Amino acid sequence: MDKSRLLSDPDRYYAQVPVWEARLRLWHWTNLLVFLLLIITYLLFDNHRMLGFSKPSTVLFQKMHVYLGYLFTVLVLGRLHLAFRGQVFSRWRDLDPRYDGKGFLPVMKEEIALHLRPKTDVRGRPVPDPDPGHNRLGRFLYLPLLTVLLPAQALTGLLWGSLKFGMIPLPFLHSLPKATAKPLTWVVSNLHAAGFYALLAFLVLHLGGLVKYELTFASDLFSSMIHGKKILTRESAEIHDRLTKGSRQENDPV
Repeated sequence: MDKSRLLSDPDRYYAQVPVWEARLRLWHWTNLLVFLLLIITYLLFDNHRMLGFSKPSTVLFQKMHVYLGYLFTVLVLGRLHLAFRGQVFSRWRDLDPRYDGKGFLPVMKEEIALHLRPKTDVRGRPVPDPDPGHNRLGRFLYLPLLTVLLPAQALTGLLWGSLKFGMIPLPFLHSLPKATAKPLTWVVSNLHAAGFYALLAFLVLHLGGLVKYELTFASDLFSSMIHGKKILTRESAEIHDRLTKGSRQENDPV
């Protein structure tokens, strides 16, 4: 989207301001790359018979998957750190869909209706929601992703690596009696596989929502996660200034 064209329309967009900090953007794209490599290694060893891989090759891909899982775990911990200690639009507050005292369900109904029938500007064109950070409807995906799905996926992956190959963090699990290890491995691997497909579903919904948002609101949402700045409406820019000012006051020493 042409930034100058958007900003030349004062009835629609008002200013381009920094929203996404560098650490969050780095996490976003690194996490995507690691997840894609995890998908590839998983598909390779899970379909080893069809692909004609030897046992050593299959084990190699399994171990590569575990090593990538270590990096994935570090990334999960890093994102949780940003949720507590990052800049204002990286924190939990910006992932919580609730606002103005409204609960989860009322906000969800309101946001679905708003995205199906968006508010319009003076020319009748759809206007984005006023929140400068994470999209309010998208937060219903981001919050469970960060609090449940990503941590659970990291944990089950670490346990599988320990059970399968005796890797850290619990290498002794590899030495458990077969009668115990086999059902435990089955449970862990199936939970991990279910989480994998849940993450794939999230990725599809995330990409679909991104395309829908870009087409509906003619925004710069995708490019903003590259350079960190978003083009906002006047209302959004005012909220952005209030939030960032409040964050600076909280962090300033007394």
